[in-house]
Amino acid sequence: MAPVRVLVLGHSFIHHLHTFLLRNFNAHIAANLSLPGDLQIQWHGIGGRTIPKTVRFDLHVVEELAPNIVILQLGTNDLTTTSAIETGSAIEDLNRLLHESYGVQVVCVCQTIYRLNSPYFNKQVDLLTKYLKVVLEPLPYTFYWRHRGFWHCKSRDSVHLNNRGSYKFFRSLRGAVLRCMRIFMAS
Repeated sequence: MAPVRVLVLGHSFIHHLHTFLLRNFNAHIAANLSLPGDLQIQWHGIGGRTIPKTVRFDLHVVEELAPNIVILQLGTNDLTTTSAIETGSAIEDLNRLLHESYGVQVVCVCQTIYRLNSPYFNKQVDLLTKYLKVVLEPLPYTFYWRHRGFWHCKSRDSVHLNNRGSYKFFRSLRGAVLRCMRIFMAS
């Protein structure tokens, strides 16, 4: 049986997490998140990525890797200039594009991570969460993943995660991949 290919796609949080895993653990954990089975995880995170930039500049990665599963960690940079509804609509469109045009069998949309001392931004995150739960629910190949337990684990820039937060982010993404695997195996 061929390995299951997983692409973790997003903005700087993805790049920072991959670097954290390589620095604090090893390449094996970064390659499969310590999950059993034949699993290949590829990381693609670029700082400043918005959904339109991802569509414009990063879909070649999806085409080259032909992943079975895509984990999306996007929306943070969009919400600084775009409404929660517009951001959610763009995420929904990207989901459909990944499935219909690139043959991705399972898409996991991860929750946008809150910012410290940013009540307006965090309110937009809450609105985006509500919107995505509604629009993604009828799509059988996708689901919304809520991160839990690391909202106060920020570095000095109040945006990115410190080491404790990165470890919790790793654990959360690991859980998302496990859920993706269950859906993928059932299809």
